[in-house]
Amino acid sequence: LEAKLKDDYRKEKEKVNTKPLGMAFVTFQNEAMTAIILKDFNACQCQGCKCRQEPRSSQFSENLHVYDWSVTYAPDPQNVRW
Repeated sequence: LEAKLKDDYRKEKEKVNTKPLGMAFVTFQNEAMTAIILKDFNACQCQGCKCRQEPRSSQFSENLHVYDWSVTYAPDPQNVRW
């Protein structure tokens, strides 16, 4: 039974690592820094459609597809399935 559980765990872990969720949680030093990032990336709402302001770019922006990102405050940790 233990060997089967370990094998099931290993298979599930391999499966999880091949299917990224497409999200990340980032911690900042303070609320002011968070506000700067949100302002830089947030989309404004224009009658139900997103109108994007151009975020600051870097040499990695294109590869990271930052123009497709949606940046918001994280949910409460109790509301996240870790």
